Amino acid sequence: MKPNAFLVLLLSVVFPSLGHSAPSSEAQGTLKEIAQKAVLNSPEVTSKWHNYKAAEEEIGVGRGGYFPRVDFTAGTGRESLEQAPSSTTNKYTRSGYGLSLNQILFDGFATRNEVRRLDKARLVRYYELLDASEAVALEASRAYLDVLRYRFLVNLAEDNYVQHKATHEQLLRRTQSGVGRRVDLEQAGSRLALAEINLTTETANLHDVTARYQRIVNSQPPSVIVPPSQVSSGLPASQKAALDVLYKKNPTLLAAVENTEAAQSELDVRRAAYSPKLDLRARTDSTDNYLGAKGERNYTVGELVVSFNLFNGGADRAREKQYIERKNLSLDLREKACRDTRQTLAIAYNDVARLREQATALATQVSLLEKTRDAYRDQFNVGQRTLLDLLDTENELLSARRNAVNADSDLSLAYLRTYAGMGTLLEHLGLQKLDTPTPEAKELAQVDLAELCPNETAGVPVPDREALNARAMAQLQVKPVPFVPAASPVAAPVADSEVLSRVKGWAAAWAAKDYNAYSGFYAPTFTPDGGLSREDWAQLRRSRISTREHINVELQDVNVRMEGADRARVSFRQIYQSNRYNDTTQKALEMILVGGKWLINRESSVPCGGSTTGGCKSVK
Repeated sequence: MKPNAFLVLLLSVVFPSLGHSAPSSEAQGTLKEIAQKAVLNSPEVTSKWHNYKAAEEEIGVGRGGYFPRVDFTAGTGRESLEQAPSSTTNKYTRSGYGLSLNQILFDGFATRNEVRRLDKARLVRYYELLDASEAVALEASRAYLDVLRYRFLVNLAEDNYVQHKATHEQLLRRTQSGVGRRVDLEQAGSRLALAEINLTTETANLHDVTARYQRIVNSQPPSVIVPPSQVSSGLPASQKAALDVLYKKNPTLLAAVENTEAAQSELDVRRAAYSPKLDLRARTDSTDNYLGAKGERNYTVGELVVSFNLFNGGADRAREKQYIERKNLSLDLREKACRDTRQTLAIAYNDVARLREQATALATQVSLLEKTRDAYRDQFNVGQRTLLDLLDTENELLSARRNAVNADSDLSLAYLRTYAGMGTLLEHLGLQKLDTPTPEAKELAQVDLAELCPNETAGVPVPDREALNARAMAQLQVKPVPFVPAASPVAAPVADSEVLSRVKGWAAAWAAKDYNAYSGFYAPTFTPDGGLSREDWAQLRRSRISTREHINVELQDVNVRMEGADRARVSFRQIYQSNRYNDTTQKALEMILVGGKWLINRESSVPCGGSTTGGCKSVK
């Protein structure tokens, strides 16, 4: 079964209302529609587009060097002229105009290389625009999948809360009628509180991803988001084939390649300073009353002018070295882009394979846990299963469903990350980019990227499942060792007394309502029963100890059994009394030696029936 198909089936079974709603088409949103809207309206994309258009127009600035420069001047004004030897002053009005033309014939190919540089800069801006479009499309897809994911997770948390609320109410009625135990009611109450915490957390997560969706797409998510389909249709058959596509289409890598070409052209522009320059100049002037002489004076000249700088303080050589280092910088950036894009694609492609397997296994796990949960509920109703069994199964099923939803969303995103890594996400989704002409092949740098950026996949061995299965079957064929009753071990009085002393200290700290001392008897590796995390267990124990007015803990029939030099097992009957609750249980503690102290590594208990002097089941 395909992951998306499984997800739809899972949600339709758990939440039938999702499958029966029939919203209008305006209230729905597909991945293509949402990604297209984000790409066309993203300020990140439009800013890159304007940057590209500016680079396109800048080429015209460089091409202006191929054409002549024509200037026209005109003027009129009063002049005063004093000439020797008469020292007479002649005042008159002079007027005239001039027309000049200057055509560069040779400038050391500076103009040609400048045009090439600007053309390569335009290609860099083009690929930066394409890269921004791919990035925004991927982020929009991620936001789309996250909103879909957390809507499902909120529904799962709501269903989990309903199940725990129903169980709590059922036990409350049993307790009020005298046929149920308060300890079961408290256990169900703690799980109900945890279910409410989970619901609040998932709701907050949904709010956060909705806000991120609004930032990227600039609108609220539609009321119904359609799960993506056909996201796997364009995946290459191998990682090597995917890398071959990357070398041809990844905009980040192609921008870095064109940037090295632009750096080379810029270096060639600076080297033009070593060449002479040849200009064609023509000028014509017409002046009235030139130097006070009445009448019109016409002056026309046409000439070839050669200029050659012989020395300017070494500035040209220093500038050449400067741009050589800039070119080296561009080569380093190209190498970095090669490594970064190759790693990103390799990880995304591997995630697809990993999540495919996980999705299949999780689908099986959810199906089996649903059957187990239903059977446990029926058995609990007739007294064949404990409340702890039922609550543990409910939590395990919730965890499996959450993992299934997350794996499905992550798998869809892994496909899209792979397409983005190759540079084909827009193409795969059928998205329209902002109006820009696609460069022709002759405009692009002729570089063998497969040679500069070797197509090497990460050499990680894949587990041989058939070999692992064969090892498992081989274990079943090993003949069991015949059971031989062992001689009664010789007790280690010193170790026994140390363990017994620690257990009594633990009970005393509990009775004294000293939570810090009480929690100090538990090992760092202690794992609570009932599916609680260590943090939730600590919060629950602190609350129960601090809210009791008085606590009395009595231990009866304490038995210490050493299971090695650093491990012991202690079993006893525990009589607990407080102002709010009394209980008698048969308890077992697994103790381990940590830093010279015996600490509790595991704790289990079952309720006692009958009086305080008998009726407890043994704890294995």
